[in-house]
Amino acid sequence: MKQPSNNSTVYATVGQCIYCGSTNGKLSKEHILPFGLGGNLILPQASCLQCAKITSQSELVCLRIMFGSLRQSMDLPTRHPKKKPNKLHLEIIRPNGIVEWKGLSPKEMPKIIYGWHLPLPGILRNALPSENVDGDMIVRYSNELSKYMQPEGQRVKVGTFNILEFYRMIAKIAHAYTVAQIGINAFKPLVTDLILGKSKTPSFWIGGDRDGTQPATAGKHLHDLQLGSCVANNTEYVLASVRLFSFANMPNYYVVVGEKL
Repeated sequence: MKQPSNNSTVYATVGQCIYCGSTNGKLSKEHILPFGLGGNLILPQASCLQCAKITSQSELVCLRIMFGSLRQSMDLPTRHPKKKPNKLHLEIIRPNGIVEWKGLSPKEMPKIIYGWHLPLPGILRNALPSENVDGDMIVRYSNELSKYMQPEGQRVKVGTFNILEFYRMIAKIAHAYTVAQIGINAFKPLVTDLILGKSKTPSFWIGGDRDGTQPATAGKHLHDLQLGSCVANNTEYVLASVRLFSFANMPNYYVVVGEKL
C-alpha cells in the first residue's frame, strides 16, 4: 500500500465491487472507515455505483442521525463544510415533562458517544440466526453534560440509535478492512447480504465481548481496527475487530467476516 501526502492510506486497487463482485461500469473508491468519522483508509475501484448508493444511504443514517452532533462537536470531516451549522440543539426534558431546546455552538455541545456491549457473535456460541439484539447500550459523555442534568430528575436526550443500520456500518468497515489486508480472494464473504440490506440477522455474525473490559487506547487516533481468525464447527473464519472512538473506552465489535480459503 502507499501513503500519499494527505495522510490517507491507499491500498492496492481492487478492480471489482467488494460487495456484489461486479466488474462492469465505473467502480468508485471506498473509505474503509466512513470519511465522516475521520476515516482515511481507502480502497480504490472497490464499489459499483449500485452498491455504493446502498451503503452510502446506510452510513448517512449513522453519520447524521446517530453521530451528527458528536461529529460537529469534534469537528470531524464533512463533504459539505459550507453547510456546517453554527448552532446545535440539545433536547432537555424538565422534571415536569416539559421539553426545551438549548441552542449551543458546536464547541459548547457536550460530546455524547454511544454504542453497545454485545455477546459474542451467534455463530461462535452456537446460537441460531435471529433478528433480536441481546446487548446493553453504553453511553459516554463529557463533563459538560452534567450541568444540563440538574436539578434532580431532569433528563437530556442523548440521541437516536438505529441498531440495524449501526450493525450494517460495522459489517461494512470489517469487510472492507479484510479485503484491504488479505485480498478479495482470500476468504468467502459472509456479511455482504447484511451490508446490502438483504439480511436482518446481524447478531449471528457480529457481536462483542460483553463481559470483557477494554482499556482506553493511548494516542491520538479515533478508532482501532484489527484482523485475526477464529474456529467454530471445525471451520476457520476471518475475525475482524472494530472499535469506534477507542479513546473514550468504547467496546470492541467482533465481525465474523468470512470463511478462510
